[in-house]
Amino acid sequence: MSDDAGKMFTLPGGATIEMVWVEPGTFAMGSAESEAGRWEDEGPQHEVRISRGFYLGKYTVTQAQWAQVMGTRPWEKQDFVLENPDHPAVYVSWEDAQEFIGRVNGAGEGTWRLPSEAEWEYACRAGTTTPWSFGAEESRVGDHAWYRDNAWEAGAQYAHLVGTKQPNPWGLYDMHGNVWEWVQDWHGQYPKEAQTDPTGPEKGTIRVLRGSGYSSLARAVRSGFRYGYTPARRFHCIGFRLAREE
Repeated sequence: MSDDAGKMFTLPGGATIEMVWVEPGTFAMGSAESEAGRWEDEGPQHEVRISRGFYLGKYTVTQAQWAQVMGTRPWEKQDFVLENPDHPAVYVSWEDAQEFIGRVNGAGEGTWRLPSEAEWEYACRAGTTTPWSFGAEESRVGDHAWYRDNAWEAGAQYAHLVGTKQPNPWGLYDMHGNVWEWVQDWHGQYPKEAQTDPTGPEKGTIRVLRGSGYSSLARAVRSGFRYGYTPARRFHCIGFRLAREE
């Protein structure tokens, strides 16, 4: 990580967003075949080079940020929502996220987008190779994630206040659990060969979701876990995190 690891930006409407600078680097994307809880689409594990640094949201986009940029509240009066400015914006589709990004880019300050799936996993792992960015001990998941055991099964069936669990080694919060996060890519099979700045298949039917949510099992909030939905899908535990290029 660079010395300017944290930086605040202003979004249209006056909301601020805190971003973490992610340095370029190389990592093993996907999960090892021996990893407990691994799904087949997490492999084959392959080397990926991220050639350009980028900013990534320290937190997922919040209700306040969404409302100030878009002037709407898609989560309002929906099931499994606790309305609070600092809780994640949910009931947001991949297509909705693109509209949000278009409005932010319309301000003409920097280039904003969803992270690629590779960028997301690289940032989530934060230099680690273990199932979770904090290690391999499932007993520690609750310190770092809102997931089924401490949220859904505990009667707190909603996306929680951002940044209330421990961050990963690069200072990013809620990369494990709380809400699923849209990334840019179509869902598809990983290649076996080493890749540089991969962006996924050229076409598809479902967009990738990462991180899992507050109703997910511990094994689903692992760094390598991946899922997907159609781009128009809205749900109570789906949100997104912004990336920014300089």
